[in-house]
Amino acid sequence: MTNATSAGKTLNLLEAVAGARGGVMGVSDLATAAHLPKSTAHRLIKELEERGLVGRLGTKYRVGNGLFKLLEAARWSEYGELRDRSVATLSWLFDDGGATVHLAVLEDAEVLYLEKITAAGGCRVPSRVGGRMPATCTALGKALLAFGEPAVVQSLLLRPLPRVTAHSITVPRLLVDDLVRARRDGVARESEEAGLGFACLAAPVLVAGRPVAAVSMSHPVGVPFTTRHETMVREAAQRIAAMIRPGSDT
Repeated sequence: MTNATSAGKTLNLLEAVAGARGGVMGVSDLATAAHLPKSTAHRLIKELEERGLVGRLGTKYRVGNGLFKLLEAARWSEYGELRDRSVATLSWLFDDGGATVHLAVLEDAEVLYLEKITAAGGCRVPSRVGGRMPATCTALGKALLAFGEPAVVQSLLLRPLPRVTAHSITVPRLLVDDLVRARRDGVARESEEAGLGFACLAAPVLVAGRPVAAVSMSHPVGVPFTTRHETMVREAAQRIAAMIRPGSDT
């Protein structure tokens, strides 16, 4: 077994721990999630536990305290700096817009959530910082796709579009129509495509004409978005873009 293979297996296992439902998972389930033999998973989990990257709760495992050190270091990563520069603007959008707010980037065919601000008891959007969602099912993803490289959209249209809910767009022509509207209006929309009970409005963060991220607001479906909301989410995206150097993602 090569070092690269060992590293890949270890990272797969750590990702499985991080994605555990309820925060904890047994070795057998971790091995299945990481596509590893149970004996390999058991050996690697012990190594991760020794380094503090995985913690134990009874016979199950969870993310370890050692990851807090990596989390602090992540502030200096490309996405960490983008998030830090966006927090004040996202807070403004949350306070004035009265909606759950997200910041996300596009990775492959998914959006990766970098920040989420929501109120206790607010709209229960099924998202979390560090989580992912198919780009075609989210307003964030549509905003990024509409202003991104056409080749990326073309590649998505060559494969089946994912269905997260019964409302998710799975017909390529309908997705293209949504992207055309988003580019025309400067904002993208979705209603119950990523999760039942809520709708989203998003705008791209454009730096030198390139979408480096997107900002969104989420409301329960019974609360309509107004032109004021559209103006606010576009302004938030523009404020964030103004803090990013052209030629750099941060």
